[in-house]
Amino acid sequence: MRFQKTTEYAIRVLVYLAKHPGERFSTHKLHQELEIPYKYLGRLMSKLATTGFVEVQQGSLGGYQIQRKLSTIYLYQIAETTEGLEDFDRCILGFHECSEDHPCSLHDQWANRRESIKDMLYNTTLADLEN
Repeated sequence: MRFQKTTEYAIRVLVYLAKHPGERFSTHKLHQELEIPYKYLGRLMSKLATTGFVEVQQGSLGGYQIQRKLSTIYLYQIAETTEGLEDFDRCILGFHECSEDHPCSLHDQWANRRESIKDMLYNTTLADLEN
């Protein structure tokens, strides 16, 4: 299982901002520091601002910074905002009919790992990743 690029970038940006509390960063500076494509980053930052993860201040001294307490931002919230968590409930081999009644060959192994991953996402905050 792998996050989509948008989720990877969102987590990378938010962890970076979390490690620099009180500082504001322009999209250009984040692009340079994190090597995220500039146009992609601009759209992502707008989304993170709209959903309340970051606040943005306009002007020459402006930029982005974390808006909420780090202990209130869970990884599942970030993933849900950027890509949704529906893929976790899909068959890992792509079958439409994969359930307890009609399992694929990886069903049981994936179900256990999926629950472990979901547990990690639901219990890990940005405060946990700050170090």
